[in-house]
Amino acid sequence: MMNAVCVLIILVGSINGQLLAPNSHQNVISRTSGNLLRNITGTQIYKDTIVTSPLDASLPIRMFYRGFREVYSRLLGETGQRDSGDSFQRHVAPSKAFPCPLDGFRSPSPPESVHQLRPGDIDIIAAVGDSLTTATAANSRALWEVMVENRGVSWSIGGQGTWRTHLTLPNIIKEFNSHLFGDSYNVHRKAQFNVAENIATTSDMPYNAKKLVRRMRLDSRVNMTHHWKILTYMIGGNDFCSDVCYQTNATQWINEMQEKYLIESLRYLRDNLPRTLVNLVPSPLISLSFSMDRVQTPFSCSLTRPIECSCLFGPSYSRDRKLFRSLERKFVKIMERVSFLAELHTKDFTVVYQPFFKDASVFYRGSKQSDMNLMSIDCVHLSQKGHAVSANGLWNNMMEPVGQKSSGFTPLFQDFKCPTTQKPFIFTNANS
Repeated sequence: MMNAVCVLIILVGSINGQLLAPNSHQNVISRTSGNLLRNITGTQIYKDTIVTSPLDASLPIRMFYRGFREVYSRLLGETGQRDSGDSFQRHVAPSKAFPCPLDGFRSPSPPESVHQLRPGDIDIIAAVGDSLTTATAANSRALWEVMVENRGVSWSIGGQGTWRTHLTLPNIIKEFNSHLFGDSYNVHRKAQFNVAENIATTSDMPYNAKKLVRRMRLDSRVNMTHHWKILTYMIGGNDFCSDVCYQTNATQWINEMQEKYLIESLRYLRDNLPRTLVNLVPSPLISLSFSMDRVQTPFSCSLTRPIECSCLFGPSYSRDRKLFRSLERKFVKIMERVSFLAELHTKDFTVVYQPFFKDASVFYRGSKQSDMNLMSIDCVHLSQKGHAVSANGLWNNMMEPVGQKSSGFTPLFQDFKCPTTQKPFIFTNANS
């Protein structure tokens, strides 16, 4: 324990003295200088009036956060191997077959068009996003574990176990192509092509996109022009949960800036990631939070939500939560509209809006009984069971034509859609 404390002190001291540096402008701060603690926690007027977060504030802040994460994870140990309990997926017996037929859903040779992709044609899987993509707190049983990442169980990019124990998008696709790579295993040190970061907002996505491309280019396994890729892009929860209330007049311009950074990052991916299908997914965080207004949440949630989601649950800002909800709904519509921009669709690159998270709730579709086991102990992040249900929803959206996609949660495996010989391709705007 003493060694860990010493490491933290060294990390803090390495930030060029910024933690104690005075700010010459009391109300206007820079993302790269000034009092670090106040920049992160105080009500702020930003230069350039842009959405920002501690992630992209400066290199020292990123170094501090990642160093703290490393120390924290080593102190607590890995929790990713836990796989039993009410908040975990019930294991599927070896005698039960995979829900979909597998033969005929990998092309004899790699297709030339992104609109002719079968599930087995996907060679590489990747993800950008925030703590819901890093699977933070997914396996947590105590409040002091809520910052531990369990990337191996992440709904869109986790590769731990198999579909029988951890239903994730990679573990589904591996049934069609066992050579798929890029998925995450257990912790951030084995993240591969999961470049999601905790506390990320929409403004961080251009940075995340560049980080992903750089990581792929440095990986000797990747043939950028030959391998087909699935990238799941989910963002937006932190914009309204823990960012908008700290920025002066943000409610007047946040949607405009979100659209700007969304398009900027997708353009970069289009220009630098050939042979890629992007799943564009709205964050479930705000919808899940509002759905829990109808249930009695555990006491642990009362402790954590005002800290982790202060814009909705903090006493100073919760009066505006309906306004923040309306802005979040506008961003969901922006995401859908952006997914149809002609410039984002080429022969080997496309963006598909997958809405299954749009109406995410602790109540399954058509049910009056809540399932709080979908949530982690902090009622902000998803449990491992929640990640499995989310993977089921994403997969179903990929198998549903544009304009006919479902939203909201259903019990795990109750509705599991499959490709058919008549419609073998992953649905896009062009082949729906």
